[in-house]
Amino acid sequence: MKITKRYLRRIIREQTEEMTVDSNTHHWPRVDWTNVEDLVDQWSDQESKAFDKGDPSMVGDDISVSEAKKIWEDQVESAAMDMEAELTVRVRKIALQTMQEFTDNLINGDYA
Repeated sequence: MKITKRYLRRIIREQTEEMTVDSNTHHWPRVDWTNVEDLVDQWSDQESKAFDKGDPSMVGDDISVSEAKKIWEDQVESAAMDMEAELTVRVRKIALQTMQEFTDNLINGDYA
């Protein structure tokens, strides 16, 4: 069974959202971080295009250029999946910290 990139992203997003839930926090609003997907897609495209057949670290003596390019693209795809998951976690973490900070400020009367 082949898993599509979109389906895998959905699984990753659901897992990372579950990992960021803290039972001691306020019930903060959630949003879908679709811009993270777009950003990672653009990064991935640029990295894929960065393949250089003249770079000996990308093309070894024992493989063809087409094989090396395929290996590079697989590595970029793997890195992109990890990056998307990590960016989602980091964005959510910073959003939660910021919401907590502003809630505390409201409770402390900073906006009175």
